[in-house]
Amino acid sequence: MKKKILKAAFLLMIAACAACAFPMAVSASSADNANPEAERASLRYSYENIPNEETGRLKFITDGDKETFYKAARDIHLKFTASVPVKSLYFMFEKPCKWKLTLPDGTVKQGGENEFMHEYFSLESEVTEFEIDIPQDSWLTDVFAFSDGALPDWVQIWQPPCERADLLVLPTHADDEYAWFGGALPYYAGELGYNVQVVYLTNHFNNTIRNHELLNALWYVGVRNYPLITDRFLDTMDTREDAESVFGRENVLEFQVEILRRFAPRVILAHDINGEYGHAAHILNASTLLDALEIYENPEIYPESAKKYGIYKIQKCYLHLWPKNTIVVPWGTMFLSKFGGKSSLKVAIKGLAFHKSQEQYGIVARDWGKKDCRKFGLAYTTVGPDTNGLNDLFEHVDFNDSIEIPPEPSEPVSVVSQTDVSSQSITPENVKKQPRIPVWVIILAVILVLVNATALIFAGSLKKQDVKQG
Repeated sequence: MKKKILKAAFLLMIAACAACAFPMAVSASSADNANPEAERASLRYSYENIPNEETGRLKFITDGDKETFYKAARDIHLKFTASVPVKSLYFMFEKPCKWKLTLPDGTVKQGGENEFMHEYFSLESEVTEFEIDIPQDSWLTDVFAFSDGALPDWVQIWQPPCERADLLVLPTHADDEYAWFGGALPYYAGELGYNVQVVYLTNHFNNTIRNHELLNALWYVGVRNYPLITDRFLDTMDTREDAESVFGRENVLEFQVEILRRFAPRVILAHDINGEYGHAAHILNASTLLDALEIYENPEIYPESAKKYGIYKIQKCYLHLWPKNTIVVPWGTMFLSKFGGKSSLKVAIKGLAFHKSQEQYGIVARDWGKKDCRKFGLAYTTVGPDTNGLNDLFEHVDFNDSIEIPPEPSEPVSVVSQTDVSSQSITPENVKKQPRIPVWVIILAVILVLVNATALIFAGSLKKQDVKQG
């Protein structure tokens, strides 16, 4: 009798598990059917104002190859027809430019407003035709159109640059952000969801592939605010030895002060003061940053940016390999749930791998040796030194800080409220919230408790009968 009761309880447990699993399977299947993958439409195009000798290159704008492009010799109007009704459009340019998208109902959308080179548009209703106007000297790489559904993961839906950055990362060139700063971007942007702003000192507008590599890598590691790629300082080989005479130290210093005021970062991450391997542009970037930190609070220095952006108190600045108040951030053992359990270092190495055009130079992200990407020093702080041994860039950081110095006290300065963390910074308290327990887990647990309780009651009853019979 006792064996029969235990067997019944066991069968009830199996049935309970099946009952919970079946709705989940049905739900998952329904979800998949409800949100199928978007179909990439084939596109046909017609054009105006394009000489015959240039029309052959138009084929590049629908070939899906980021290494080919059409350069407009004059203002160009293009009309596209899609093979299926489409609900979203995705455009890729070689350089930032202002352009226009027109839909069949007459709706006009401005492209390039935030200098996006990869720009996505979600449409309110399906269309089979659309038109674009691109300006002279613009470089159009590709046009994609998708039906309603789940987009491919390579489609980038960028947010504008940060109004207030939790972390400001300052690489000199595209790929420096992984080689020298290790897993900072995957961890703080991708895993924790902090407001992370990347600002490149130099641009690669003389190279038709590097900006695509830059954006694809940032998107992969979890950065969602569009990077600032200034047009002021073009990357050239001679800047390796003498960046100061090429760029002008005063020009770079003014730029540094401007970005400190514009993005008002809580924490900054920047280059080795010795340029990692002696690169003059890295050195110029780091040294002018330290100079900028000494003067950015003075509204009389470069007053235009002070008036435009206001001035916040910056709390910390770390330099790679800085010898004082050092930390070693263990990127290799910081495993990220949003990247399938990979370490932040592995994700950074994958980000670096997007920069295929630079493989010939042998730049790698190492967590050992003289250029260890885990090692940083606190070169500037208004919140005191790191004391808790956390090896965390945000130790002692106050996420509820407010504007420090108004550039013109007699006039009100418009600033974003720092208390609205839902639209601004994500605090550690928000990040560490535990995920909700799925409803099916709770139901299963209740059923198992009931089954076990029933089995115990029957077993107790059987024991009493055995005692009476004895």
